[in-house]
Order: sequence, then structure tokens, then C-alpha cells
Amino acid sequence: MPSKKPKIQLYADECFPVPSTTYLKSLGYSVVHAYDKNFVKKSDRFHLLKSKRLGKTLITLDRDFNAYEQSNLRHHSGVIIVSVGSATPPNINKVCEKLLKNISLEFTKNSLIKVTKDKIIKIKEGNMVSEKKL
Repeated sequence: MPSKKPKIQLYADECFPVPSTTYLKSLGYSVVHAYDKNFVKKSDRFHLLKSKRLGKTLITLDRDFNAYEQSNLRHHSGVIIVSVGSATPPNINKVCEKLLKNISLEFTKNSLIKVTKDKIIKIKEGNMVSEKKL
């Protein structure tokens, strides 16, 4: 019997909508939101380090994380920046559902992933590694 691929585990920072976190949980994803842990009014660096300690991929709408494009995310489960135009939970949910069906922990590991409504861009240490349609 083939083994089931484990689903990616996520840490959502303060910028990621709580309703979208609830939606992803309803799909069976393990998601911890910053509010769940009372990590409010914390820096981007705090959330980056917290996600690393928890062994979870950071998911955010915060484009400030683009600053980590050149960074070495070695030993990190990765960072996903979701940019969908109208950042309403229904739009975010739709993109995240498609995204999470098409990626794995191995894909995000050590990488910055930029997601739009129609593509996924993977960056490692400042270099674009792949770009594919969503």
C-alpha cells in the first residue's frame, strides 16, 4: 500500500487572515496562527525565527518578507508570500488551496516561495530556481 505524502505544516503570521487559517485547517492542514500563540505586534524576524523553531513553513501576505529573497534560509522549512491582488479570504483561500495541492515540504524547504493567482516562483539564496503555473 503506498504511503500517503505528509501535508505541509504552516505557521501563519499576523498578516495572514484568521478566516483563511480556519479554512486551511478545515482542509486538513496543520496551521498555527500567530494569534493562536498570542504573538501579536511582533517583528517579521520574530515570526521567521518562530516558524523555524516550530519546524513549520511560514505563510504570509506581508511583502516585507521579499527582503529575505537574498537570505540564506538553510535549515528553514521555507517562507511562502501570497500576493493575490484583492486580499480577501475567499481569494486567498482559492489560491492557497491550489498551491498546497501542488507543493510539498521538500519544495518549500530552504526557499522563498512567491505565489500569485496564476504562478509559483521559487527562490533560493537570491536565485530564481523555478517558475510554474498555478
